[in-house]
Amino acid sequence: MLVSARWILPWVLAGSPCAWGGPPFVTNDPDPPEPGQWEINLPWTLERSRDGSAGGEFVRADINYGYDRYTQLSVELPVPYGMPSEGGLRFGVGDVLLEYKRRFGLDAKAGYFGINPELTLPTGDSARGLGAGRATLQLPLLYQKQWGNTTVYGDARYKWNAGDEGKSYWFFGMAFEQAFGERLKLGAEAFATTPNAPNGEPNAGFNVGGKWVMAPGQVLMLSAGRSFLNEPELTLFVGVKLLFSPDS
Repeated sequence: MLVSARWILPWVLAGSPCAWGGPPFVTNDPDPPEPGQWEINLPWTLERSRDGSAGGEFVRADINYGYDRYTQLSVELPVPYGMPSEGGLRFGVGDVLLEYKRRFGLDAKAGYFGINPELTLPTGDSARGLGAGRATLQLPLLYQKQWGNTTVYGDARYKWNAGDEGKSYWFFGMAFEQAFGERLKLGAEAFATTPNAPNGEPNAGFNVGGKWVMAPGQVLMLSAGRSFLNEPELTLFVGVKLLFSPDS
């Protein structure tokens, strides 16, 4: 089973403020990069099922641009792979994702909302399990609030045509992250979905993980988790975040 586009989500360069939400978690946050800043996430992901099959992405080039203090423009270029339980490996170009993010507010302590519509184009080979074979659309409503060194954010989104056989479904996620100094942040999330396949069942899962600032503009991101109810029995996320300031 291939990791879906939901795996699709900074430490700002020295002297700038930081925003930590999104990758390596499924739940997204409403914060864009700083104005004029490029943020590039390069994750490897794995999803393993109980029957021994596995899939994920060798890499996803998640390229984000801070248009202004409220707006993010993004494109995501994945290279998915699949390993069936009977053996073998398939991989190739996946479905391209176009994204717009807009937050409504700047005071994290007061809290603010955001929207994050995402359009996925059917550029992957669906016959080999490397794409959905159709356009999909996600319509999220995001919220974030900060208490001291703790940040909590939520994500409720409708995924149109995104499930098996074009099934549309809902995703709900809640995450928190705790800062330990200026370089480390640890967190966890829980999330749930309505059935994403015809005659399917609801699902729920969790991830725990964190981020470590290796150097200015370079962040290591890790997370691991699993489903509470169904598949997958294991999810892994390992990636780096690179940030390029307009002044660098």
